[in-house]
Amino acid sequence: MNNSTIRNRVEKWLSNKGHLINKTAFEREIQVTKGVIQKHLKYNKKIKDRDIKALYRLIKKFREI
Repeated sequence: MNNSTIRNRVEKWLSNKGHLINKTAFEREIQVTKGVIQKHLKYNKKIKDRDIKALYRLIKKFREI
């Protein structure tokens, strides 16, 4: 799976389910600066590729349940 596909999946998931998650806890879990997810959702700021990959791995953990 290429980076653009992963980015699209993560961004779509965040836009659909971002209101249900604790954004600060997600940021702490993937060890990014505070506010990255909130800025993406509110101001459509781009998330770095390495952070997208970390978010993708974390989201996949939730889908395994």
